[in-house]
Amino acid sequence: MRELSNNLLKISELTSALCAPGVVAEALEHLMRGEAARAEFAACVRCDPVLALRLRLLPPNFGFDRLDLLRALLLAAPVAVGAAQTAYVAHWRQSIGVAHLAQALAVRSSGADGEAAWTAGLAHNLADYLDAAPIAPAQAANWLAGLDPDGWLADAVRYHAEPLARGRAAHPLVRLVQLAFQLTTRADAVDSVDVRAALAALQMGAGEAAQLLADSQMQVRQLALRFGLADAVVQTNATGFDRLACLYAGQAAQSALHGYFRHAAGSGQMFVLLQDALRALFGIERTCLFAPAADGYLRLNTLIPAAAGLGALAIPPDDGHSALARALARNAPQQFDCGEADAALVDEQIARLLGATHLLCQPLLLDDGRMAVLVAGDALPGLNAAPLWRFTLAECAEVSMPPALPQPAPATAMQAAPSDDIPRDRVRRAIHEVANPLTIMRNYVNLLSDRLGADSAVQRDLGIIGDEIERVARIVRGIAVAEEAVVPAATLELVSVNSVVSELVRMALGTLFTPNKVSVQIDLNPDVPPLPLQKDLLKQVLFNLAKNAVEAMQAGGHLKFITRLVDMDGQRQIEIEVADTGPGLPAAVASHLFEPLASQKGGDHAGLGLTISRGLVERMNGRLSCSSTPQGTQFLIHLPTVQNGQAPLTTTRYGSM
Repeated sequence: MRELSNNLLKISELTSALCAPGVVAEALEHLMRGEAARAEFAACVRCDPVLALRLRLLPPNFGFDRLDLLRALLLAAPVAVGAAQTAYVAHWRQSIGVAHLAQALAVRSSGADGEAAWTAGLAHNLADYLDAAPIAPAQAANWLAGLDPDGWLADAVRYHAEPLARGRAAHPLVRLVQLAFQLTTRADAVDSVDVRAALAALQMGAGEAAQLLADSQMQVRQLALRFGLADAVVQTNATGFDRLACLYAGQAAQSALHGYFRHAAGSGQMFVLLQDALRALFGIERTCLFAPAADGYLRLNTLIPAAAGLGALAIPPDDGHSALARALARNAPQQFDCGEADAALVDEQIARLLGATHLLCQPLLLDDGRMAVLVAGDALPGLNAAPLWRFTLAECAEVSMPPALPQPAPATAMQAAPSDDIPRDRVRRAIHEVANPLTIMRNYVNLLSDRLGADSAVQRDLGIIGDEIERVARIVRGIAVAEEAVVPAATLELVSVNSVVSELVRMALGTLFTPNKVSVQIDLNPDVPPLPLQKDLLKQVLFNLAKNAVEAMQAGGHLKFITRLVDMDGQRQIEIEVADTGPGLPAAVASHLFEPLASQKGGDHAGLGLTISRGLVERMNGRLSCSSTPQGTQFLIHLPTVQNGQAPLTTTRYGSM
């Protein structure tokens, strides 16, 4: 990636600038033809000020060897539609007009670079394309600061509107763009004294300049017709269709990304692909990766190359001030801005070493099962809520999932499987078929997220649905591992027990508790620290217990969830209580509570829920117990704060000695 010297604007901001929908559509058609259409693709993209610059700022070797990522970049590019298109057409026509005329003047001038003149003319009004807070036109020139070693391109954009007299001795590229701008935007400019003087310096007369201007205007009209940006009045009543088209373009971009990440052969290559995707799609150039080390601290991971100085940092997992530690503990993206009051100094240092002013800290699954934190420098505000960002990270997580273990050889005649076993080929086919609707469901959740806007409650609910779909997918994938094979020990992630309880209650409130007239109380101890364990296991246990409690209270009742810190067996433990006000368990049932018996509930009950729950708790090195009276049933889960030999987590208090 070229370094952009003195770059006052972040490349990530350029990814929010509007593009021409007709250029995007034609460029996609060329991509479908593959390598044979490379020249046509370049000529097409050259006509869009934003796309042309975004592709110029990518690494020199980036191109048709990344077809899927190029397709995703185009599909995800914001385009001018609806009411915004009226202003966009005027800006675009000016860009093309100045670019064409600047190039023609350069060709007429001996020794001038015609391609540089086109680029500078195309980008002279780049600030007009931002679909965000406006910036000064001169600031936009900083995006071009690294495209030529001496910065003449940036100067030509920065000074394009200055009076011609000020540029009499300036670099030729600056003078050409100034003159092209005056001829394009000023009526009767050819007859003005300053323009005639500038033309004379190029040994051109007014007649020749007028002919070049007419040729330029004709080219603008032809390109406008080609890309659907002609002078016709833009209809603004198609916003519904425009929005739907954008939504489906987003889905197509996700499909392209799905294919792109499937080229990864191992975690090392996956992170190379991820870095290219972050640059191309989101303008993120500065990244690093922190992951829990053997001592429990967050340390720099070498899967993403970064400044060597970052390797000297070690972040305690319970450091509530650090955005990195919070992201890992909450399993949710966290933002950091330089100069924040009470922010962790280590975050300031990471930002300094990355050369960034703000950070997006995103939890990310590694191929060994650990949760790491991807640190993205100078990402656009709110990027973590964008569907394409979420999908990109989800694809990385899916690629990182370890492959299923090989199936054992078929049983011989002497080792015939019991007659009630389901044939393995049927299981494999079922798993394959289940994966398809799960993928469709996940895509529709993303689609609904876009359609329903930024309502925080709705987005939180959709996030829970998406997480549950992914949990089902993981369970289904786990079935593919043969029971006879040795399953590797699962790696752990830092999980907030309180967050799991809160998420479960919110998820089940409208679907399980309220319909069955069950009121819910939660009492969560804020001092309960993050715990290294498998989040899905704890969620499954709590849901099993909640479902059993609701079924026991057929006429309605009260259910409570409580978390505590207790001392048991000489060690600190987390206690989770799930208690109901049902009629209690019959003695015959209580005596065989955790044994796999035939259920008396009927329907789809298999009588395995509590047996499975106890097994899952034991896999977390915990203990599940039960006490029951005619006034209700209480289940207690005890989980040690030390898991699989990992260092215990403490709750550090700040601001006191």
